[in-house]
Amino acid sequence: MAQLLMRRPHLRDLPAVRPLPEGYFLREYAGPADLRTLNATLQEAFSEPWDESRARRELIDVPGVKAIYLIESGGAIVGTASSKIVPDLYRGAGYVHWVGVANAHLRRGLAAVLLDRVLRDFAERGHRDAVLETDDFRAPAISAYLRSGFLPVYDVRGEDHRERWSAIFQGLFGR
Repeated sequence: MAQLLMRRPHLRDLPAVRPLPEGYFLREYAGPADLRTLNATLQEAFSEPWDESRARRELIDVPGVKAIYLIESGGAIVGTASSKIVPDLYRGAGYVHWVGVANAHLRRGLAAVLLDRVLRDFAERGHRDAVLETDDFRAPAISAYLRSGFLPVYDVRGEDHRERWSAIFQGLFGR
């Protein structure tokens, strides 16, 4: 089953990147010294094993990844999102890639700040819109994406996702 697809139809009039809570800092990936805590955050955010090899294979050395943004607190990376292009599938669009926040730092607006920064990145690079893929069970992430202007795409490579989205909206918004 394909992941869900969401599209932000334009990048006009983007708001400024929101301020972070005190003690948090937004910056770009700086190299191998970031890997240990970046892997820990990815592992926690996605409940999957991450190590240096996987981080290089799926994030750092991936063709099309233009920037990896990090949120740091107390000397550790606690959130990440990256900007990527996938021109064969999403011509002219920026692709939001691997958005994750460590569990102890959830519900502080960190994902919104990361999304703001990635969307600004896309606009600065001249993209006209943005896309992302996500999973049905990631309700908090889907809610954040909706608040950031992303909309569901119901037809994804020949699959009709209307029933899946209906179930998600029921879960998010009730009856």
